[in-house]
Amino acid sequence: MDSSRIIKFFPRLQDIFFAALFLAILLLGSRMINLDGDLPRHLLFGKYILENRTVPNTEPFIYPYEGRHYVSHEWLAQVVYYLVYAAVGLKGLVLLAAGLLSVTFYISYSYLVKRFSLRLPVLFLVGWGVAITSLNWAIRPHVFSMFLLAVWLILADELRRGGNTSIWQFPVLMILWSNLHGVFIAGVLVLFAFAAGWAVDYLFDSRNADTAIGKRLWLALLLSALASFLNPGGAGSWTSILGFVNNRYLMSRMLEANAPNFQLPEMRILLAFMAFSIFLLAFKREKLSAGQGFLLAGFTAMSLVAFRNIHLYGIVAPFVLAETLSETKNLKLVNRLENTLAGIETRITGSFHPIFTSIALAILVLISPLSSALYKFDPETFPVKAVDWLASNPQEGRTFNDLNWGGYLELHLFPEHKAFADSIADVTGDVTMEYETILTMSKGWEELMTFYNIEWAIIETDSDLAVILVEENGWNILYEDETAVILRK
Repeated sequence: MDSSRIIKFFPRLQDIFFAALFLAILLLGSRMINLDGDLPRHLLFGKYILENRTVPNTEPFIYPYEGRHYVSHEWLAQVVYYLVYAAVGLKGLVLLAAGLLSVTFYISYSYLVKRFSLRLPVLFLVGWGVAITSLNWAIRPHVFSMFLLAVWLILADELRRGGNTSIWQFPVLMILWSNLHGVFIAGVLVLFAFAAGWAVDYLFDSRNADTAIGKRLWLALLLSALASFLNPGGAGSWTSILGFVNNRYLMSRMLEANAPNFQLPEMRILLAFMAFSIFLLAFKREKLSAGQGFLLAGFTAMSLVAFRNIHLYGIVAPFVLAETLSETKNLKLVNRLENTLAGIETRITGSFHPIFTSIALAILVLISPLSSALYKFDPETFPVKAVDWLASNPQEGRTFNDLNWGGYLELHLFPEHKAFADSIADVTGDVTMEYETILTMSKGWEELMTFYNIEWAIIETDSDLAVILVEENGWNILYEDETAVILRK
């Protein structure tokens, strides 16, 4: 067999990138499962929807909010998560996340390479973006948003550049997005940035601003905004999401809602990228369009305001800044390497490598006993042993629980028991404030315990509340391990 026949089966650089990403995510799977307390509630919510064949419009799982209006903006992702979980367990969720995240950066890289004919510089930039977003990797519905944001950016970029992209793709995609995750708003912001940028270009130099493109951008924006209402929350989705992110009390209690702390070593990668982006913009001879400027500035500001937005920045910023790398072609070494890679990749046929990689790694994960041991709820993060004890020793009455364990308790004890609080249900701050009052034993905490008729509690073993309940209030210890203690009046 001659070398040309062998080469055509070689993986492209983008295929190697995909495989490396997929494998890296699998290695981080345990961390992604246990990063916070959200996943168990997402699973139960999906199960609840499937069993009742409806999306509930009131809070179903925490008793202080019984009957209060609540609509999940992530219901479709929750259904998908539960279906995968019911079929193959947590390992299936890790595989789903690995697939979504790998495809996200694979399509971004492939599009940028096709547009700028640069492989190594684009790989460097997109790979840096991967590292930034990894700070926020978790098994949560936002991985769907990351994938859809990458698709949206490609379509919107084609639209602003005068491509023949159908504007109807945007509202159709938005209907899907607005039922998967609340960050569908990011898609609207992308189109707004490009549409507003076109308007600025038109105001300052109407000769270089294509009117047809402007009309299509604004129409796509309007249709997408209207399509975002087509979910169980309707137009109220916008008010509830914006009301939540503007709730100062809740945001102050959420670590991910705070600005990135650049004193932390892991945050330096974000700081370094932002500094590098300034250098790239200063180095580029031709300026970016106003739309690209709005897009980059907007998502940079969002990431500086809240840590929870850096996974969006890690996708958007490399996408915009890739254009600044066009002049690296003038570097002899880069040019030589690019020509060599281009010569090899033009001889490669087929796109089976990502599919083969996904199937091979999925089979390995699904059949390996190691993955079952690795991909599980961590007993040091969740009250796994305590809940197992409760399964054999069910308790009557209402409970008070650690907020981050609420979803785990709901997943295993509902409908027999509802939690006092969890990490998702509270969108107003009322329950979180009452939870904090009890946990810190602030003024009125015992009255709240009486008001809610709390008869038992499952909280951290070394918490001050546990000590006071036992030593001063006479509560009995029913169960105790290194993570959780179960107390009863």
